[in-house]
Amino acid sequence: MKDFKLDTPEKINTGFIIPENYFDNFSDRVFKQLPKKETKIISFYSRNKKWIYSAAALLVLALSLPLVYQMETSEEHLNAVDIENYLTQQSTISEDEIINLLEQEDIDQLRVNALRTNIKQNQIINLN
Repeated sequence: MKDFKLDTPEKINTGFIIPENYFDNFSDRVFKQLPKKETKIISFYSRNKKWIYSAAALLVLALSLPLVYQMETSEEHLNAVDIENYLTQQSTISEDEIINLLEQEDIDQLRVNALRTNIKQNQIINLN
């Protein structure tokens, strides 16, 4: 076998021949052969539109529920206070009229409370 030295101008002949100026316009020719397909741009908004809408709906719901709950409780509280003030200020209303306006459940609850109060008073008296 023949010794090969890199410093010498003699090189191994591969058998392939490259035309002159082949690599000068090589990149232009390759880009011309590529298909001219434009990339499709998908925006973040259109891609996740349903998630954005559902998040917005949840946010609105989360912010409106406490307001609705607060409005309902304040109306009930005001109504009870108004009724109590009305009943205390109107001295012409008799107990019978008040009982006629109450529902049966309210009357039963008043009786239970009165019985408990009487029982507690009797226990206190018996202890003394």
